[in-house]
Amino acid sequence: MRKLLLLLLWLSTPAMAYQVQPMIVDLASHGKNSLVTYRLQNPSDSALPIEIEVFKRTFDENQTEVLVPAEDDFIVLPPQVEVPAKSYQVFRAKYLGSPELKETSSYRIVFKQLPLPNEDEKSGVKMVFNFATLVFVSPEGIKAQQQSTINCEKISFCMLTISNEGERVLDLSNFDYHFHDGKTKVSWAQFQSVTPGRFIMPGHKVELDIKPLLEDKPTPSAALINLFDKK
Repeated sequence: MRKLLLLLLWLSTPAMAYQVQPMIVDLASHGKNSLVTYRLQNPSDSALPIEIEVFKRTFDENQTEVLVPAEDDFIVLPPQVEVPAKSYQVFRAKYLGSPELKETSSYRIVFKQLPLPNEDEKSGVKMVFNFATLVFVSPEGIKAQQQSTINCEKISFCMLTISNEGERVLDLSNFDYHFHDGKTKVSWAQFQSVTPGRFIMPGHKVELDIKPLLEDKPTPSAALINLFDKK
């Protein structure tokens, strides 16, 4: 999940990279909210050839992300374009997959930089940036449901397990984190330093070592945790 704002490839000498916004999107499975508009800014002095690829996120037995081509699930316009220097391009992506989803599905819409013809032929060095945006698609009427357990058998060992028992993706940044019967409050800005990412997909869980957050107040085995939804 650390791939939320991932720069997938960076091969080259320093140069001014392009920018893509938004990087994270939450869409509906049908209707007007199944469409997202991206803006790609090219601040460089050269034209920027761009191609769009769509992948569905799946997960192996270790909950590691595995990307599967899913071009039929989205229509992206334009699918390929050359963005002029010091300019920008707007892209629109619409979900066309099954409207009968039972739970959140997630995708990577990848903005892939193509090499310019004859670029650095002598040195063979090329600058290639690929931005993989994160897209969640959810049906109406579903919710995330967090479950948490804490294991602090030893002062030097304190593991927190958070699982998502619901059907919608769980956004950990929506919570405040309270330990020691509510006496210790940890903000999301602090908490994200021990997490692999913000989001937990339905049926998934994360195990976190929270000892670094509680150094000033070591947690005994009887410690309790309370997660409060900020919404």
